[in-house]
Amino acid sequence: MSELFPTTHSTWLIDRSAHAPDEARAHVMSRYFDPLCAYARASSLRAVGEPTELVNDFFAVRLSDDAYLARWSTSGLPLRRWLVNGLITHARNRAAAELRRQSKAPATDPATLASAVASPEPAGLLALERAWAMRVMIEAHDRVRSEFDADGKSAWWELFRLHSVQGLAYAEASQAAGVPFTSASHINRVVATRLRDTLAALLARDGVTPAEVEQELALMQDLLG
Repeated sequence: MSELFPTTHSTWLIDRSAHAPDEARAHVMSRYFDPLCAYARASSLRAVGEPTELVNDFFAVRLSDDAYLARWSTSGLPLRRWLVNGLITHARNRAAAELRRQSKAPATDPATLASAVASPEPAGLLALERAWAMRVMIEAHDRVRSEFDADGKSAWWELFRLHSVQGLAYAEASQAAGVPFTSASHINRVVATRLRDTLAALLARDGVTPAEVEQELALMQDLLG
């Protein structure tokens, strides 16, 4: 699964971490809560604890450390991979504490807990990637739709949704959206370009460099295909 994680470098997020740490923490939790929960559900981490509780506890411990994101910026890892590695380490610590607690009256097979803190698992990584791609895509769609709504061009977004998302032919999509058929192709390109630019901006916030954007967008398309 290493090909899913191209080398990245931090920009916006590290700046926010240094100058507006609450904003940085809120961004990480909003963007990565669902993907990390997806990893926990699809991996043996579910033996350590309930996924949402485990991820919330991980965020509370790690993101309270102002240097945590600064360390990520020098790791060469995409943020999602850095976070899942951190979640595994956090789960390992919890499992060790649980084993110590149970030493007088074991209630869980130690081997079960040990297996839950192994290295990243392919099924979990795939679940993480899919949930991450969906989270970023939904955010981009919501932003672009809101922008066209604010510009009084809601029909442009609707045409794009019907044609590019739903797969309707231009003739049918333009009629349903209420835009001229002769303008449909142009409108669709304008919206598609705006969406791509928005996706690139969102990826940049998490440290993806311009040279890596196309690779990440291709990965997202494959994951959501």
